[in-house]
Amino acid sequence: MTVGRVVPVLNIIKDRSTNMYRVLITDDEKIEREGIKFLLAQEEGEYEIHEAANGRQALNVLRSEEIDFLLTDIKMPHMDGLELASKVREEYPNLPIVIFSGYSDFAFAQEAMRYGVKDYVLKPVDPDTFHTTIGKVKAELQSIRSKKQKEEKGKNFLLQYFLQTYLYSGNEEVLKKAGEILDESNWEQWHCAILIESDKAFFDNVPDNIDEELMQGLHRNFFYLNLNTRQSVLFFSDVYCDYQLVAKHLYDILKQNYSASFHLAVSSRFEGHEALPEIMSQLEQTMEEKFYHPDVHVFNNEASDSQPVNAETQDSRLMEKISEDISRKDVEQLKKHFECLVKKYENDTRFSAMYVKFVFSNVIQELFQENQFSEERKLDHEVERLYSCTNLKQILAITQENIKEYEEFLERSMSDSRDEVASVKNYIYQHYEEDLNLEMLAEKVYLSSGYLSFIFKKETGMNLNRFIRVVRMEKAKELLCNSNMKVAQVSEQVGIPNVSYFCRSFREYYGSSPESYRKGTGEEDENTGSHKE
Repeated sequence: MTVGRVVPVLNIIKDRSTNMYRVLITDDEKIEREGIKFLLAQEEGEYEIHEAANGRQALNVLRSEEIDFLLTDIKMPHMDGLELASKVREEYPNLPIVIFSGYSDFAFAQEAMRYGVKDYVLKPVDPDTFHTTIGKVKAELQSIRSKKQKEEKGKNFLLQYFLQTYLYSGNEEVLKKAGEILDESNWEQWHCAILIESDKAFFDNVPDNIDEELMQGLHRNFFYLNLNTRQSVLFFSDVYCDYQLVAKHLYDILKQNYSASFHLAVSSRFEGHEALPEIMSQLEQTMEEKFYHPDVHVFNNEASDSQPVNAETQDSRLMEKISEDISRKDVEQLKKHFECLVKKYENDTRFSAMYVKFVFSNVIQELFQENQFSEERKLDHEVERLYSCTNLKQILAITQENIKEYEEFLERSMSDSRDEVASVKNYIYQHYEEDLNLEMLAEKVYLSSGYLSFIFKKETGMNLNRFIRVVRMEKAKELLCNSNMKVAQVSEQVGIPNVSYFCRSFREYYGSSPESYRKGTGEEDENTGSHKE
């Protein structure tokens, strides 16, 4: 037998699984209640225990809590088990009841069966008998839950049917029919919609629980509506939210878990169900953008933003910059853009705690997606840590901690990158007369430009452009001293076709013009270390 677990009353889980039961134990003897709790702990499943010392207390618990079944003694003060069973059957006709009684109260137990008591157990309670009785009760509850799930599934199907019909028709009569059958009030709570479109009949073979998978990945609730084999739409209720960022994260989840190609369209903000048909039309029009921009996967209706936001601090834009910084391994820019994000949420308190957690968890996910820089701390663990935070300070601390670890990872990887730096330096020595730039040199050693810039500065103490300039100036000095080439020829020979720029750079580096240096008047400046780099 699988051992069960007794869950304290304080840890109430609203959306419990089918293996979770809420039990009310009613007995005026505390030791008897403890004994029942011990036996329940041996049963398969999880049990949320509520207690009462008499029938009156039990009724109060039943009226304030959702209870799955009742275990009660017969003899109790104020209201005994028989009276309790009678009142329970009136108010809660489907609630399973199990009576506990001593042998002398056997007649009372039999009488209790008239009140719809499921079973009775004689005291002292035999564990095997208890196991059998609880098994019967749970079997009945599972049957009830299964029936309820089917009913809910049917209602959800009707809700989806009416909603889809209304989205495409705008017919108010559809709403009236829906209102006669269902409570469609949740339609009024929606403020934004995201349309998902696949390049193939993806939703024909999609898992039945795809909405649950996406909710878990996004860490937010929505109403899921499948439109056809290639399209589904999600409706969200959060008012203060950058849904462009939500859509980007949603696309990442779909791309990571499924082989199909996806495009997403984000609606403008809206109020009330009257706007739904227009919003649906807007989404389909926005989705047409993919024809002109097939490589873009998330589109939105820019003109409809109800709250203009500074482009530099808008979440989606900043996240794009942060993602690029991480991809380029540009830690300095990463820190700057992260600070922009920090300042936004330090100065703006309109956003929900859950949304702020969502934003900064994306930063952590971007770090892990680009580089598995920590074997000890897995992504799920870090995200879980962040979502358990109770204030912004804690969220920022965890995110900064991961950025710091990412930076340390890059520094540790330096030892593996010295060959690449040496190759770049050697190439510059041999090709200084050519047009050299960071991107071209990065391609030579198969690194990103940002990462090459990072490791080059760490290894040499100067950035790549400065190193190129130093090499060219040193070569220019050599040519001026050992050849009769004109200044313009020297300039071109060292890869600087603009003579004015060459002369200015030479003067800045050596403290004298090329002509003065050649004549010897600049030697003293060089020897005294007057060049500026």
